[in-house]
Amino acid sequence: MKKKVSILMMSLLFLFLTACGSEEGSNNSGSSKEKSSSKGELATEDYDKMYSDPKKYKGYEVEQVGTVFTEPEFDEDGVYLQVFADAKNSEKNTLIKYSDPSFKVESGQYIKWTGIVKDEFTGENLMGGKVTAPAIEATKMEVISYFDAVSPTIATLDINEIQEQHGFELTVDKVEIAEDQFRVYVSVENNSDYNISFYTFNTKLLVDGKQLEEIDLYEEVIEEVPTDILPGAQTSGVIVYPSVGDTKEVKFYAEGSSDNYDIDIDTFVFDLNLESK
Repeated sequence: MKKKVSILMMSLLFLFLTACGSEEGSNNSGSSKEKSSSKGELATEDYDKMYSDPKKYKGYEVEQVGTVFTEPEFDEDGVYLQVFADAKNSEKNTLIKYSDPSFKVESGQYIKWTGIVKDEFTGENLMGGKVTAPAIEATKMEVISYFDAVSPTIATLDINEIQEQHGFELTVDKVEIAEDQFRVYVSVENNSDYNISFYTFNTKLLVDGKQLEEIDLYEEVIEEVPTDILPGAQTSGVIVYPSVGDTKEVKFYAEGSSDNYDIDIDTFVFDLNLESK
C-alpha cells in the first residue's frame, strides 16, 4: 500500500514541477501569470462535474473540505496530499500540493483548502483499477474538526444547566444544531469519595414523543466523555444524535452510577429549550 501511495505522490510532484517549470521558462513571474490566468471561482453546481472531467475545469478556483486518507509526503517545496473531498462518504479522490513544507497535517485529519485546479491525474488504485482525480495547487489550507468537515454547525445554544446527586455533578454546557445532527456538550465532575460512571450509550433524547439514540461515530475524532471518573476528577465531551428537526422542546436523559452501593443515582433529565435557535 505504501508503495502505491509513494508512486502516486511522486507522480503528483512531477506534474506540479513540470507545470511550474514551463511557466517559469516563458515568464519570470510565474505566480503573477497564474493569478492573471485564473478563470474565476468554480460554480457550486460544477463541483460534482469537476470529478468527472477535471481537465475541463483547469484554472478554476475551488474551496473545499475533506479528509486526508494517506500519509502526507513532504519535501522542501511543500506537502503533497491525497484526500477525499466528500469526507462523509469517502469519495471524490483529490490530489493536492500545498507550497508550505512547515504545514503540519497527518493522515486521518480533516482539512479545508482553497486552490486552483491544475490538471487531471490518472493512475491505479490498490485493486489495479483506473483512478482519475483533479490535481489542485492549494493557496490556503488549515486543519479543521470532524464536525466542520462533515456536519457543520448551523446554530449553537448555551445551556449551562447543572444537576447534582451525591457528589455526581452533570452539566449540559451547550448544544450544537447541524443539518443532520444534534450535539450535546456535557461536563461531569466527581465530588464524591468513590469512583463514578457515566454511560453515553444510555443517554437519550425525547423529541415530540420520539426517542433518539446516540450516534456511534466509531473512530471519528471527537471528544468523548470517558465512562469511569475518579474522585476529584472532571471531564467533558460531546454526545451526537440525529437531527431534532424544527422542534423547540427537547428532553435529554442521562444515566450514571457510583461505586458507593449504598446510594442510588437517579436518571438525570434536562429540559432543553431551543426557542432561540
